[in-house]
Amino acid sequence: MASIIGRIEELSREREKLLKDEGEHRSDPETAGRLERVDHRLRVLWDLRRRELAGEKVEPGDDFLDEYDRYGGRETPPSA
Repeated sequence: MASIIGRIEELSREREKLLKDEGEHRSDPETAGRLERVDHRLRVLWDLRRRELAGEKVEPGDDFLDEYDRYGGRETPPSA
């Protein structure tokens, strides 16, 4: 399996291509859905990368990325 940072780079390139297609009006509902999934995976991977840098052992699989929810369904962390 690729490293977390490697996966971030791959997904970032895919995101750029999807955004380019969208900007050139070549996108469709499937592309928009794919872009949402890529954005979600990037948010998850960046969160995992921060945890990895903090010293946590992190080994996500593809299925883990689909199910991972950083804040219980919220976009921001719960307030203290």
